[in-house]
Amino acid sequence: MKIIVDLRALAGDQISGVKIYLTNLLSEIFRLDKKNRYFLWFNSATENFPKLAVPHSPRFKKIHTRFSNRILNLKLGFSSSPPLDELILSTEDRREKIDLFWLPDPRPVALSSDCRLVATIHDLSPVRFPRFFSSKTRLWHRFLNPHRIAKSADRIIAVSDFTKSELEKYWAIPKAKISVTPLAAKLSTKRVLPKNLPKRFILALSTLEPRKNLKTLVHAFQEYRQENPDSAELVLAGDFDRKIFADPGIMKHEAGNMKHETSSMQQGVHFLGKVSETEKAALFSAAEVFCFPSIYEGFGLPPLEAAAAGTPVLAADIPPLREVLGNAAKFIPPNNVDAWRIALVKILSDKKLQKKMSAAGKRRASEFSWEKTAQKTLAAFEDAVK
Repeated sequence: MKIIVDLRALAGDQISGVKIYLTNLLSEIFRLDKKNRYFLWFNSATENFPKLAVPHSPRFKKIHTRFSNRILNLKLGFSSSPPLDELILSTEDRREKIDLFWLPDPRPVALSSDCRLVATIHDLSPVRFPRFFSSKTRLWHRFLNPHRIAKSADRIIAVSDFTKSELEKYWAIPKAKISVTPLAAKLSTKRVLPKNLPKRFILALSTLEPRKNLKTLVHAFQEYRQENPDSAELVLAGDFDRKIFADPGIMKHEAGNMKHETSSMQQGVHFLGKVSETEKAALFSAAEVFCFPSIYEGFGLPPLEAAAAGTPVLAADIPPLREVLGNAAKFIPPNNVDAWRIALVKILSDKKLQKKMSAAGKRRASEFSWEKTAQKTLAAFEDAVK
């Protein structure tokens, strides 16, 4: 097969779950696939081609176009002439028939009639919880219409059985059209801890957005600290993008919640902001417990990464996290502040429980691998062109 891989999701310097998915998965696909030819397409008028470990082989070709993304998106949203697969390729490349276009994250796309489309759907958060997104992002999703993309795709890749069930329930996608390819945890071997961390700390790592429900964790921690003032402190790692998400209600909120970062620091809460992959790996290893109170996920990669590092995990009791973590985490109702406080007390005071959960987490994380994800993804490609 001749396959175009859409790398538009790698634009920008923000670390995201989609970027982790795409870079790790491509690395394994490149290693495993010895027969297909890949055209790796990236479009940006301002950025360089993303750093990818692409094999030196005529089967792999990088293509960097510099169209205005705004104009390109409008063109693809309202017209299919010329098709995107033809627009990407040079005159020489067009002599070769493209069999498949892989869209690892929904983006505007319009293809030739004989080019198959495989689209990865990570979750349905814009559909299920539109209030968690900015008005600009809601407008973008209406224009993008991922439902239409899913309907028109020849094959859909879902990252979990939960996401597959959501696709069937909310978008009426036939289950036979969906391939499930779970993600995996792969932490950097280079580890550098951010400076000025407390000696003992509870870690939460995610984008700072309402869906991650960090307010509940912070309130539970504050109640915990009132009873245990000399115990572990809370470290929140992650960035907030106002262009995409609604106010997460962490930095500013009504009376009774945290009022600003300075007062939070005085209560033992530390905001790290964006962290690198080397810092993330170090944080997972150094934390006494990892907390993930998210209301909604398609998969939930950070708690699996924490489990792989041997860190005990407290996770929201929602179906995708139970699917991913199995018996390797303690599950807590997402919005129950008192239950989170009690769970913190128990895990931080019980070394035997910490050791037991650490071992269970490592075992569970070892069941997932990017190699397995790549094998399932390649099988989905084959199914799409049958």
